[in-house]
Formats: sequence, structure tokens, C-alpha cells
Amino acid sequence: MAEPVQLPGVKPTTVGGLMSFLDFPGEIRNNIYEILLLHSDFVDPWYPVDHYVSLNPLFGYISKYVTGLFRVNKIVHREASLLFYSHNRFNFTEVGAEAIASFLQQIGTRNASFIRHIIIDFPEFSRLEPGNVTIEVESARSLGKILSSCTGLNTVETSLRITSSREHELESLDNHGVAVEALDLIDTHFRSITSLSEIIIELCEYTPENVLRSTMEGCGWVLRTRRFFYVHDWDDSGGDEFDEFGDDYDDDSNSYDDDDYDIDNDSDFWRRAAD
Repeated sequence: MAEPVQLPGVKPTTVGGLMSFLDFPGEIRNNIYEILLLHSDFVDPWYPVDHYVSLNPLFGYISKYVTGLFRVNKIVHREASLLFYSHNRFNFTEVGAEAIASFLQQIGTRNASFIRHIIIDFPEFSRLEPGNVTIEVESARSLGKILSSCTGLNTVETSLRITSSREHELESLDNHGVAVEALDLIDTHFRSITSLSEIIIELCEYTPENVLRSTMEGCGWVLRTRRFFYVHDWDDSGGDEFDEFGDDYDDDSNSYDDDDYDIDNDSDFWRRAAD
């Protein structure tokens, strides 16, 4: 039988010469965390990866994203949580303020403060009148919850579909001054997140350059354009209705394999993860 391999500078702490995971240098542990926990696409706390079919009404999806590393011990849990929350992008689109608040409460204050990158819907307006531009209540509540909980946030990115819709809404106004006032208001809300270093606005590639986009750039926002298309379902009456949003890149969020840890029915995972 081959002799066990002893890594230089590593002293086993368990009986019989067996190594604990914590015996590995921090650099090696971090490499393992990155392989298991980092995702090239965003992490979506509300929808599973596979065709939006949830195993649990609230958080059953989570086995798609996390591994048993979070349950090894407190040290590993702390190290893995820091990397998972601070290096992944979290998708807060197409949900209301209550859902966002619930998720941030589940993961706890410490983990929420680790979050650095999120994608959100461009805020909705309730009034667009000269001297009377206001943000819709639900959008304001969502931004407020993010502001109070994600205290280490670096990047806010807006979703392409909703942002394109808001752009069209502002472009259609007769008074360009109202559109400018609306963008200034959104910028004020974004800038209230004092840790924020970058605001990324996703826009349709095919829309011609316009004054509105120049105003966005004047706010210091990063404009990122890409293609998108709509997929329609035809109903029995011969009409068509919007069914799904698509884009021009492959969704490789299924390309990461977790270990055998099964928490499909573990709706309390996020709450325990904060302990």
C-alpha cells in the first residue's frame, strides 16, 4: 500500500495522521470554496435553476447553489459564507420588497453585509409630471431594504427587460425635462448606498443613441448594451402574448456540480446559515 502523502508545512491534527480540512493552507481552502460556490451567472434566491420548478415553496431551490461545506463546522461555515455572499451576484429582480426583506432576514445581518453585487429591476415611477416625479412605493421599499441591509454593496446592475421598458416610457414623454428629473431621482436613491462604486444599466443594443442615454452617462452610470428577443406563445384565438424573456448568451448556471449534500426540503437553511 502506498504511503500517505504529507504536504510540506502541513501538520495533521487528528489521530492516525489523517488530515482535517482546516489543516490545508487558507489558499487551498479558498480554491476549494471557489470551485464549489462561485457561479458565473447570478444566484437567484427565488427560482431554481431547472425550468423554474421549485421543490419547496420558498427556499427549496437552494440545493442548486450551496454544498455541505456550510455544515462542516463554524470555521468553514464562516469562511465559505464570506466567499459565497461577497463574490456571487444576487438576482433581486421580479420580486417585491417583502420577498427581498424575507431573504435578507433569512440569511442574517452578517451575511447580508457581505453581499457586494446585485441585479435589480429599474425602479418604477408612480408619477411623471413636471415638478412631480415620484417612485412607485414598492420600488422605494425594495431600495430601502437593500440600503439598510446590504451595507457593503459595491455594484448595482439593472435588468435588461425592465430597464428597456422604463427607457421607452421616459422617451415617450413630451417633456424631456421630466425624464431628466426622473433619472436624477433614481440616481439620488442609488447614491444613498454609500458603499456603492458602480451602477450598471443594461440597455437594448438595437436602440439608437439618444439624449436619454447621454443623461444616464452624465449620472455616472455604466451603460451596457446587449441583444435580446421575446418568445411568444400563440393562444387559441390566434393572438399572441408575451411569454418569456430571452437573451443571446447560453445559460451555464447548471455547469457547477455540488456535492451529495441534500437539502431539497430544507426551508430553514438560510436562517441556520446565519447562526
